[in-house]
Amino acid sequence: MAELTNAAEMANAVGIDPETFREGLRDSDFPWHEPPDDWTVETDSRQHEAMRTVLLVLLLKLREKENRT
Repeated sequence: MAELTNAAEMANAVGIDPETFREGLRDSDFPWHEPPDDWTVETDSRQHEAMRTVLLVLLLKLREKENRT
């Protein structure tokens, strides 16, 4: 059976606010996600990789913002 993860788990694991992460996911407008479904995906799936990419972009933006202050 495949292991599942969700947006809150992923965000909390790297210290990002889960709502900020979900907002970034919604803004990405993935064709495989139907609102108001949860952001729960199989670990290592294409959907998981897409979510990880959004999370990485958010982390990079946060780091850039911190470096400017």
